[in-house]
Amino acid sequence: MNEAKLGRRTMSLDIALAVFSAIGVTAGVIISLGFDEASLISLSGVPKKLELAASGSWFGVFLGTFPGALLMLAAAFFCGFCAVSQPIELLLAAFRGLGLGICVRGIYLSDSILKSMAAFLPFAILSTGVLILGIREAFRLSMRYFSLSTTNENRLGILNEIRDYTARFLIYALMLAALSMADAFLAGVISGM
Repeated sequence: MNEAKLGRRTMSLDIALAVFSAIGVTAGVIISLGFDEASLISLSGVPKKLELAASGSWFGVFLGTFPGALLMLAAAFFCGFCAVSQPIELLLAAFRGLGLGICVRGIYLSDSILKSMAAFLPFAILSTGVLILGIREAFRLSMRYFSLSTTNENRLGILNEIRDYTARFLIYALMLAALSMADAFLAGVISGM
């Protein structure tokens, strides 16, 4: 019975994170309606990414994508250590969606939509998936802290959970680094077309 209950909670959390991300994307598109076209195209970052890739600066492309995603992952990591940070964790998913919504609108305004989408969407979708996994882990740990603070439950097992939590986030950071390297390679291929 506990496994079925845990499965429903996980599915509910996944649905909530997806809904908050979708709300963020929608809000990003709506907010971007007030921006001028040149600003939106520039905010998407795709022209600069393709320009850097065309000049052979793959490391520049990597530095353009990895730090931002890593910063969001670090924010989720630290939120996990707070017993009442669940709303902030949900807002992180919405904030990621907000940025994606603004960028997607900039891509649709660019000259070469297909090229821009090919340079933007793979990393955006995959890195958002990794960030959602991190936010989900942070939500679970913060709920664990919340339950420990409201009950007299044994606190000795939390050290093992923190060690596992940290290891998972290191893996997520490595996944983001690998995705950023793959994004730099893909941008190089696309800029050569």
